[in-house]
Amino acid sequence: MSAEAYFTALAARFDGLVEPLNTLDAALGDGDHGTTMRRGLVKAAAAGSGLRAKAFMRASGGASGTLFGLILHEIELHLDTGAPLADGLARAEARICDLGQVTEGDKSMVDALAPAVRALADRGSLAQAVTAAAAGREATRDLAARRGRAQYVEGGGVGHVDPGATSVVHLLETLAETGEAS
Repeated sequence: MSAEAYFTALAARFDGLVEPLNTLDAALGDGDHGTTMRRGLVKAAAAGSGLRAKAFMRASGGASGTLFGLILHEIELHLDTGAPLADGLARAEARICDLGQVTEGDKSMVDALAPAVRALADRGSLAQAVTAAAAGREATRDLAARRGRAQYVEGGGVGHVDPGATSVVHLLETLAETGEAS
């Protein structure tokens, strides 16, 4: 599969996720996560080869644009050059943890990304990585946020799934659904 096909499919998928993601984010943040992701993905889908993740970062803006852009950059690199997906997502995770000063268990996108990275590092399939990411996303429901706006919500957002973790699952599901083999 090409990066172009992936980003086109991703933009189409997030068209239908704007409101659900905004609703998740409204419980924990400013309520614009879905809008931000869609805006970046539309620009990414229209960008040229090797420029899609950068277009996403520019269009989505803010900290989350940069952090999600790191994941998208590694997926784009994998699709364009055949670079190992497991290594790329591990690099993205490390950078996200460093830049966001976040670790697994902080109720963030890392709670979905880290289990996916571990599944791939254990020579698991992309389908296994998606399953691991989905379990990590669901685990955020019981976590109190220690970073980001959600930490200031009463109870740290316990009882709500993290929207960033949800988006990570959608990024990986789209990769799996569009025919990518790990």
